[in-house]
This record gives sequence, structure tokens and C-alpha cells, in this order.
Amino acid sequence: MPKKHESPLLLELKPSKRLKQALVVMHLLALAASIANALPIIVKLILVIGIGLNLYFALARLKSEQCIIKHSEASGWEIASGNDFKPVRILNSTVITLFAIFLHVDKNAPKQSVLIVNDALSEDDYRRFIVRLKTADKKR
Repeated sequence: MPKKHESPLLLELKPSKRLKQALVVMHLLALAASIANALPIIVKLILVIGIGLNLYFALARLKSEQCIIKHSEASGWEIASGNDFKPVRILNSTVITLFAIFLHVDKNAPKQSVLIVNDALSEDDYRRFIVRLKTADKKR
């Protein structure tokens, strides 16, 4: 039976609106908890400032991070955080759901995780990515 060749997969992740909303909600809950506790006012003020700064930097990092994922039969899986693609190995601990993919990769260094929320890709690209993740290593 002839072997089917898959077309290369190239996915550019966009900033996720759902992830941004989840970050804001979590920080607002932390803010409410830091105000509603019985700590002294100065400690509350420090907590409020810390949570606000953390939210600011988290949202700025979310905007600036641009990740591109590529897969082909010849070169395998590759991830680029800028313009430089680096080969990676997808680990079996990767979690795939309808709403998000918790991608665990090994870059010849300590394990790294990439959170891919389903609105970071088009619906068709997200579906193709899930299929490729489930079938790519099984063919070898």
C-alpha cells in the first residue's frame, strides 16, 4: 500500500482573547481576596500593587509572545518564538482538550510547556493540529 505524504503544517498562534479574560478574572479575584482579608492596610496596599503589576506584565507578555509551530515529515516538529525554528520533541504528557492544548515539549533542555487556547488558531487549524498531534508519531 503506498504511503500517503502529509502536507507540512505551519501554525501561527494569535493572542488568545479567552486567555486574556481568564487572566483578568483570576487577578480580580486575587485583588478582591487581598482587600477583603484582615491584614494591615500597608500589607493590603503592597498586595494590590503587586497584583496590579503582575497583571500588567502578564498582559504585555501575552501580546508580545508570538509562537509559530511547524511540522513536516522531513524535519518533524519545530517551534519558533521569533524567526528561529528549533526542533522539539512532543512529550506524551501533552494534554489535548476541546478548549486548550497543554503542549509539553523537550528542546534538548528542561521540559517546556506551551498553552494553546482554541481561539489562538482558526477552528480548522486547531482541528488539524489536534489530528496531527495524535497521528504524527504513531506512523513511525
